[in-house]
Order: sequence, then structure tokens, then C-alpha cells
Amino acid sequence: MMRSALRTTIIGGSNTVMQPGYLGQLVTMSAQRGVPLEIVADLAIGGTTSAFGLYQLKTSAALEQSDLLLIEYVINDAFIYGDERRQFRHWARLYEGIIRHALARNPKLRICTLIFGARNGSWLSSVPAIDAGIHYISDYYGTDCIDLSRALMRRFGREVVSDAGFYADQGHYARPVVTGLVADLAAEAIQRLAAGRWQEMPTAGLPPAIDPDHFAAAEVIDAATLFAAARDAGMAAYHNRRFSLDAVDLAEHEVSLTLEGGLLLGIFHVSEPQTAPLALYRNEMGYACSLLKGGVRDGKFKFLAAMLPCEFLYGADLLKPLGVETIRLGRAMAGDALKPHIAKDNVAQDAAAESSQRLPLMGILHSGKRLDLAIRRRDTGAALAAE
Repeated sequence: MMRSALRTTIIGGSNTVMQPGYLGQLVTMSAQRGVPLEIVADLAIGGTTSAFGLYQLKTSAALEQSDLLLIEYVINDAFIYGDERRQFRHWARLYEGIIRHALARNPKLRICTLIFGARNGSWLSSVPAIDAGIHYISDYYGTDCIDLSRALMRRFGREVVSDAGFYADQGHYARPVVTGLVADLAAEAIQRLAAGRWQEMPTAGLPPAIDPDHFAAAEVIDAATLFAAARDAGMAAYHNRRFSLDAVDLAEHEVSLTLEGGLLLGIFHVSEPQTAPLALYRNEMGYACSLLKGGVRDGKFKFLAAMLPCEFLYGADLLKPLGVETIRLGRAMAGDALKPHIAKDNVAQDAAAESSQRLPLMGILHSGKRLDLAIRRRDTGAALAAE
């Protein structure tokens, strides 16, 4: 019996973006099982984490028009945040923030997280922290998760799921055979859920938070806000068969963001051959952050939407209450006295003096109270100096 379509919003990484891939197979197989999925918004972007998922939901109107939210960040989250206690708790604040934000906007929304396993991932021989956290948080909020790596292990055994041929690379299943298996398992689970086996959700609104310092109330600074603060900057549009993105070119500007009790959670940008490295300061400590993706460097992609995780700025302060702090950022210049920082999914990049370099920013996500956002044009050729 064919049910009415589940209006679905999706946030996730490259496993969801890849075509052909599991998502197209999942839509087909779910329809064959009598549970059609109507994609309201596919907000997935490769190489991003739950921080970007939270940003995407906060800048989209899709949740109110959706019955189901699918989340697919496990491999990327495990890669960036790992099993270390401080990073794991920071991740949990992000993931709980997604759940609370989504349910606050649409209390009837069903949420389902897909758990994938990376080749040579910790899930093959131990209890993975991110996976376990998803199970715990999902159970607490009455949302669901489909643990596909566990299901594959049970069905085929460790020898099969450990084989290199099971994967296309470190973070993706082999296409189309293994992605088809994954899609079939997910479609089977969604069919069960749609038949009335969703977890029982709290009936009296959201329960008390697991972590009171979750990031559901995190604030976004989108491209329109950046442009409103820097009218003399250029607004650039990027298009391909999948994405349509707006970014503000701040190569000739510097941004000052003052927060009270808040963290910089992510900077979202476009990586293209002309993208400059980012000069990023927290207090007196400055970093030259590579914004270059390997696929862009190698000519595989003309541009990629990307994110710079910002946990590295805080070190041992990541979980501590913070006072008033000012974050400053702009284009890194050749000769700047900055500490190099290369995010795990980026490649090395040298700062150059060419005026052709750009700094296309799509947005910023932060917690805490925003006291001030100022963008001013810098002196031509001047470095962004610490205050």
C-alpha cells in the first residue's frame, strides 16, 4: 500500500552529495516499499560537519514544510571531532543543538540520523564515541537513528566490511553495489518507522537539555548580513548543476566580531583556485588558515562550498565559560607572522600578494551573544595585525 510522501529535508556530507550514490537509491527503494520520499530540501555539502548542518537549518525555511529530517554527518564528525573527550563533548553540543533547534521549529518533525562507517574506522573493533552519542541523544529525544555500519557488520561479518573493495575510499562506500545495500537497509528501516515504529517522542514539549550548553541557540551571520556590513565588497554567485551559492568577497576587508560567552563554531566559504588563506585571530594569537581543498587544487572542481572548523582556536578553553572576546579575520598576506593551520580535510596553501586572490565567505556560525560585528576596508596591501 502506497503511503503519502514523507516530505524530507536532508543535511549531510559528501556521501549524500555523491551522484550516483545512496540517496538516489534510497529514494527509489523507499518508493518501491510504499514509502515515497519527497525531497523538500537537500542541504548536504561535502566535507562538512554537524556545525554546518546547524547553520544550514538556521538559514533554511524547509523544516516547517517537512515531515522527516535525515542527518548524515557521522563519518565527517568522527574525522573532525574523534573520540577525545573535549572534542566529543563539543560535538555533542552541536548535535543536540540540531535536534533541539529542529524540534523547536517543528514539534511534529521526525528526525532520523544515518550512521555510516569509514574504512578502517574505530567502529570495526571498538565502540565509536560519535555513534554511541547519536544513539544516546536520539533515545533521549525520541528521535531515530539507522545504524548502517552496525547492520552491515551483523549481516556480512567483519571480514567483508573490513575489505578494501567494500569502499570507494576512506570515507565512501563502493558504488553502486555497497551503496545499494546501504540504501536498501535504510529503506527497510524507514518502512518500519513509517509503519508506526518511530520512537515515542516527548509529549509535553522538549525535555530538559542533556547539556545545558548545547548550541541550539547558536546564531548565524549569513552572506546578506556580511554584505550589509560591507557594501563596498563584492557579492559573488557560484553555480553548478547542484549548487547555487552566494558569497561576499572580503579579500580587501577585515572583520571584527565581538562575542560574550561564545565560541566561533565555523566559517563557511567557497574554495576556488583564487581563494586566499584566511588570517584568523583570537585575542593576540593569529593563524594563517588554508581554505584550499585538494579537489580544487588538482583541477577536479572549479569550486567547492566548504567550512573551516574553528575548535582549534580554543584548545583547553573549548568547554570553559568565556567572557568577552573579539575574533578578527581577513585575507592572509605574504609575510604575515601567523601560525599555519591546515584543517584535516584541506591542503597546504601559501599566502600570496597577488591582487587576484579572493576571500569568498558564505557565512559564520557562533554561540553566545554577539556584541558587535564590524567590517572595514583595510589599507591596500596591509597585513591584518593583532590588536
